[in-house]
Amino acid sequence: MKKTIFYTVSAISGILLAGGCGFLKEESQSEMIPQTTEDFSELLIGSGYPDNSGPDISFLSYLDDDCAQMLNLIKRMYGWSQEDNAYVTTVFEPDAYAGNEQTVTVSPYYQWQPDMSDFNGYQERINENASETVYYQFYQKIKGCNAVLDLIDGAIGTDDQRDRVKSEALAVRALLYFQLVNIYGEPYNYNKEALGVPLKLDSNLSNEPIARSTVAEVYENVLVPDLQEAARLMDPLPYIAGNYRINQPAIHILLSRVFLYMERYQECIDEVEKAMDYGIRVMNLTTEFNPADASGSDYNPLDYTNPEVLWLFGPSPRVDNVGYKLAMHDEFQALWDKENDIRYTMFELGNADFVAEGTDYDNSDYIITKPYGSLQLCQNIRTSEAVLNAMEANALLGNESDALAALNDFRATRITGYVDETLAGEDLLNAIRTERRKELCYEGHRWFDLRRQGMPEITHVYRAEQGGQSYVYTLRHNDPMYTLPLPNCLFDQNSALIQNESRNSGTRAGDPVIE
Repeated sequence: MKKTIFYTVSAISGILLAGGCGFLKEESQSEMIPQTTEDFSELLIGSGYPDNSGPDISFLSYLDDDCAQMLNLIKRMYGWSQEDNAYVTTVFEPDAYAGNEQTVTVSPYYQWQPDMSDFNGYQERINENASETVYYQFYQKIKGCNAVLDLIDGAIGTDDQRDRVKSEALAVRALLYFQLVNIYGEPYNYNKEALGVPLKLDSNLSNEPIARSTVAEVYENVLVPDLQEAARLMDPLPYIAGNYRINQPAIHILLSRVFLYMERYQECIDEVEKAMDYGIRVMNLTTEFNPADASGSDYNPLDYTNPEVLWLFGPSPRVDNVGYKLAMHDEFQALWDKENDIRYTMFELGNADFVAEGTDYDNSDYIITKPYGSLQLCQNIRTSEAVLNAMEANALLGNESDALAALNDFRATRITGYVDETLAGEDLLNAIRTERRKELCYEGHRWFDLRRQGMPEITHVYRAEQGGQSYVYTLRHNDPMYTLPLPNCLFDQNSALIQNESRNSGTRAGDPVIE
């Protein structure tokens, strides 16, 4: 059996602090300082890449307009009854999840309450422990990337090997900062001079407070140059797919996403074209998808068996919560062609245990699910995002014929019997953004897209107890809560931090629903 060696970021950081060069020695039988490019590659996988446990951004799916509290469903459970000596069905009545402990504990997120970040998202209030926050998870991974970047140039190996590891570390760090600044900083296209997040770009340990850089500094000084350098280093190397590491087309697609957010539309399109040069393609679901493949609780429609998926990483961005995980917002439901859109079958999991109130089970035309609460990696960068990025960028540049052709071609791969439409102006842009919403739903995109697309007013209906009053909570247009508050426990450890405006607002009250 191959010996497993653990490479520690803390050990490397300690040596850097001491100014020593003795990082080539073995520290113990189970812990070694990396020496070769392969060692650093393993360090990056273990300490830099998002893994099954974090950073966990699933709480973001409570915030957007695709999510709803599960109130009008009956849950059927099947099990063996000793008393009846047979398998029996237990039926939970509608409203069974109102007042459920899990439903209540995450309600600060679902209601956009100002103290939401003082909860760890799933169980209880954070007790002055920064390590319980997703903010901490991000910086732990960033620290791993920094450790690799600080020392990879001196690693034993070929130039190509060093370039690949360095490229991966730059690209992964950029992804981490991209997600982080879009959680705690204002949208770049709304106020790029607003406070973003602290930038830590080396692995030296220090107790000195670090102030928040602006959103513009994060994008312009880290995201764009790091991804461009990652592409420069990676592009000449052999293209490797399906190995859980970021590769050339995934880097270019991530950079196209950054440019889309920055409203640098031609550069967004250019990066998509560079990605497509690697021969990646959009899967035609109308001919390639087999419904039989969608059976089984471990089914994942977005893993490496899907030819569109270029890179898999991180935990599921969809909540694992009985009160929310299968419910779809009414307005989102209305957007779907439930009869002909193949994605409705492709993304449908385990719905036989749920039926609409007052009806028999009819293949559940109200629920879409994607992997959640699983040990498998669930986030991805794939070809469909690239096509959608370029499509939207072309529409916003006024290249409407290109955008419309791309939209019709894309829909034809998703919808059986699709007939081309003729659209222009706002109708075309809205159609493209709706297609993006459907394609990428529950994958960690929607909250960020709402922010950059003008921060519209959205609503959530919440019921605190079974049979009780329902209330509508409203996130207003340009609401300060579109930029999430920092957890209060962080300020004890970093006195240079400044809290976001959203934390200083009063408790948000709901309006009674008139039945």
